[in-house]
Amino acid sequence: MTRSQPRRSTLRRPLPALAVLAVAGLAFTGCASPAPASTVAADCTPADEGLTTFTAGTLTVGVPENPPYTQTDGSGGASGIEIDIIEKLAAAECLALSYVPITYANGIPMITEQKKTDIITGGWYVTEKRAEQVGFTTPTMYDTMGVVSKDGIDTVDQLETVGTVGTGTGFSWNEELAPLLGSKLQQYPGTVEMKQDLVAGRIQAALDGYAVAVAAYADTDYKVEPIQADPRVSITQSKPLIAFPVSKDNTALSDAFSALIDQYRTDGTLADLLAAYNLPADLLVPADAAATSIR
Repeated sequence: MTRSQPRRSTLRRPLPALAVLAVAGLAFTGCASPAPASTVAADCTPADEGLTTFTAGTLTVGVPENPPYTQTDGSGGASGIEIDIIEKLAAAECLALSYVPITYANGIPMITEQKKTDIITGGWYVTEKRAEQVGFTTPTMYDTMGVVSKDGIDTVDQLETVGTVGTGTGFSWNEELAPLLGSKLQQYPGTVEMKQDLVAGRIQAALDGYAVAVAAYADTDYKVEPIQADPRVSITQSKPLIAFPVSKDNTALSDAFSALIDQYRTDGTLADLLAAYNLPADLLVPADAAATSIR
């Protein structure tokens, strides 16, 4: 994502079917030591031979707390729409899974510097700046600004008159909205704090990543609407692409996973996952757009 730290919600998904063991914890320095992972059936035939990973035969996956994309369960497992995709990729390539808790501050260094994870999850936006550090798989879905309000606000014009508007620190749209909303734009460190103020009436609307907002406000009567196009705010006209960051040096793994993701795009798997998480079908990145994405 262009925002460095997406936020949390409460949406839960069933634990992965593939047996998983992971680290007991992650130090603030970002160091982690994955526990021995589950085994794969001896007769499993991978879709692609010769793939290499940080730990032979095991895909070590970085997992931040950012439902509905990903979240850990405190006992070595993980869930979320991206975890569902990771499970399918690992199964297709006969790789065991090991989950490592990460943050949005240490996620990329866990690949590039510490070399502790093969791939990271959590709804990462594909950007040119990030592509200087890591590679990306083919994208899976779009994100956009989600507007949370009682009345279903979905335009920048409405945001200008609704009252105080909350937004997460670090979002790309903040710089463009600041001159439009002035002192009425209030920044928050995360979804939880922003939701508390919205429910308490201290702000009248909240801005978040659309998928995150859908998950975070599923237990409320608040409406979450995708923002309508407005030339003053660039994200409303060009949706960010979401993909899995991987090591720039492991192009074989990235290419193999990308081919499988493209298959899931074609056979309806990705569309079915979006529906399962109550996300609109138009968040699916079509094949032509995926083909030109930064890798």
